[in-house]
Amino acid sequence: MMRTVFLLVAVLVPLVTAAVVVLVVVLVATRSRARPAPPLVAPGPGGAPVLAPSTWQAELVGDGVLGSVGSPLASTYGVLVLDGGRLSFTRTGQAEPDWVVDCREVGVRRQGIGPFTVAAVRLFGPMGEVPLNVSQEHINRFSTNSLKDFRQSGYADQLVAALHAHGARPV
Repeated sequence: MMRTVFLLVAVLVPLVTAAVVVLVVVLVATRSRARPAPPLVAPGPGGAPVLAPSTWQAELVGDGVLGSVGSPLASTYGVLVLDGGRLSFTRTGQAEPDWVVDCREVGVRRQGIGPFTVAAVRLFGPMGEVPLNVSQEHINRFSTNSLKDFRQSGYADQLVAALHAHGARPV
């Protein structure tokens, strides 16, 4: 009886451990990728293609010591809207945009590698220099989520591509 229990434990422990490792690897591989990008072109009136609008959750990284280390306490949160060659930012809780600019007046630069940067995108234009992070999901403010950070890196690439399609210039 004791030998059977020992044999059962000796076989089950490695199997359960392997199953847990496989589950973790699958979760990391599937949950760390950004959703597919919204389409850059959509059918317009009369079937002619037009640039598709898109909406992005945004964190405008603040200035000073807190901003330089990526502290959410120095950041401003809101929504970026890209529509008809114009980019606007509206703070959370406000009805009117803080700024609206023509994309042709905007320079955009993708920064950093993966999630290893304080601000993944930097915009230059009439609204000033704006370091920011973007997402198609809610941006965490007071907690971290490493898998979401990897996805947000993909969203930054998607925003840069959309801005270029709407006329922003690479910097």
